[in-house]
Amino acid sequence: MKKNYLLFAFLFLALFFAACNSGPEVIDKFPVVENKYDPAKPTSVNGIDPIFGVIDQTFIVEGNFPGDLSSLKVYFGPKRAVLLACDGKSITGLVPKQSDGYNQISVVVGNDSIVPSGLKFKYKQSKSVKTVSGKFYSGDAKWLDDAAYAGAALDAVTYGEVHYVATVAGQKYDNIFLIETGWGNRLFLLSQDDNKIQKLSTPTNLCSPAVPSTRDKFYVTKFWDGDHPIYLYSKETSWAFTTTGITVAKDDWPGAKTPSMTFAEDDNLLYLFDVEGRIAEINLADKSYKVYTAANKKPANIKPANFGGNITGTLPSNFGDWEDSYICYSKYHKCFFASFTREHAIFKYEKNADNTWTCSLYAGRNGQGTTFGDRLKDAQFNNPHGMVVNADGELLVCNKG
Repeated sequence: MKKNYLLFAFLFLALFFAACNSGPEVIDKFPVVENKYDPAKPTSVNGIDPIFGVIDQTFIVEGNFPGDLSSLKVYFGPKRAVLLACDGKSITGLVPKQSDGYNQISVVVGNDSIVPSGLKFKYKQSKSVKTVSGKFYSGDAKWLDDAAYAGAALDAVTYGEVHYVATVAGQKYDNIFLIETGWGNRLFLLSQDDNKIQKLSTPTNLCSPAVPSTRDKFYVTKFWDGDHPIYLYSKETSWAFTTTGITVAKDDWPGAKTPSMTFAEDDNLLYLFDVEGRIAEINLADKSYKVYTAANKKPANIKPANFGGNITGTLPSNFGDWEDSYICYSKYHKCFFASFTREHAIFKYEKNADNTWTCSLYAGRNGQGTTFGDRLKDAQFNNPHGMVVNADGELLVCNKG
């Protein structure tokens, strides 16, 4: 019996040392994907799974695909998908945001495009709306006393009529700024990181802010007519406003409200926009500015040194005198878009290489309403105002009506 125990112990130790001496286990962190492409068969697209779904859902396109992943593209209508892998017989990717309904699937292999007849994906748009601040209540819009906002939680207050919103970078989440202008004059900082509200001091009734690419500050000017000083709010001053030393004089910028301003490609150039379609290009570095207008809107007493030139093209002609225009810049289209409530339309403003400006109708001008379709022939807006362009080049418009 003792010999059997000794024999068992010997065999166990022998196996143990053999296992230890076999070297470390090799684990492939990036396993090689088997190439199942069949060169004897033509390149083809046979189907997609699933055939319906929502954004960011995983899909697989089946077929016969030469080359590696870098040479492949998959489109859902005009929207290109993010691709994850390809083994020659299937392409795996994520469903992109696209138009609601059926969208044609196409695959680009190198320089060749394959558009299989009848291969469509049924996309369902999903909406997610989250209340960041404020609480619902019945009755008219209600502002609280200033003391009620001091350090309050984001969901513990009500607001009156908020006209403009801007965001700058916070620690983890964006800081949000709310502006009431016109007859009111309020500016709030909403800290999502701290879940607190702070009311900030204002020099005057403010326009919609312009945020540079650094996203650590914003610029504003006066909404009302008259001289237009340029003010700066920044983290460095704990969001107390400072003056930039730049003022667009009322003789150069007369008699019209200034609802909005924006940056474009250069953080040194700031663009003001009034309700009659004038543009003031402000150079923050040398504290100078140039005003560009339609010929019939040129200020009578403008200083020659501050006049940049005329804006030509298809111009708006029906103007309001309140929050009736808005400008934004599209890095996707490399141009400015401007809304005019009385026109119920969006116009495209382009700054040319010779510093002249051209304006053209971009969408609407088909009367007041809410109609979808071709942006020039069909689209109707109901007092369009605030706008933003997303990374896909989609222009999102907020109707006031």
